[in-house]
Amino acid sequence: MGYYSTLIAQKPVKTSLTEKEFFEKWEKAKESLAGDKENEGYLDMYNWEVWKRDGEFTWYYLEMEEFNAKHYADEALAVFISEVIADGEKCLLEFCGEDGFNWGYYITKGSVKDIEYVKMVDGKPIE
Repeated sequence: MGYYSTLIAQKPVKTSLTEKEFFEKWEKAKESLAGDKENEGYLDMYNWEVWKRDGEFTWYYLEMEEFNAKHYADEALAVFISEVIADGEKCLLEFCGEDGFNWGYYITKGSVKDIEYVKMVDGKPIE
């Protein structure tokens, strides 16, 4: 069985890396999970496609056969993005679990931060 969630938000990732450098880092990220029983193989479901090229920059879009999946390596994915994203850029990865729980990451060059989801009414937190 396992816990299913849906990747609900992700914008293309802008990078200054060459296509070869980008995919070499991607392979290393996947290999880094070897032996990790909880996460090994879970980055394999993600595929990167070139979305746009402009001068020294390339944008990659995350593709999947099914966005509702076992996103067990979501944090490893966020760390990878933080390693390849261009300086000054940001990326959001947001997920919604089968139980309605939301989580996500705010990603910049070298940094991954958890997104906090706060329920609010009239601009004031509830709960």
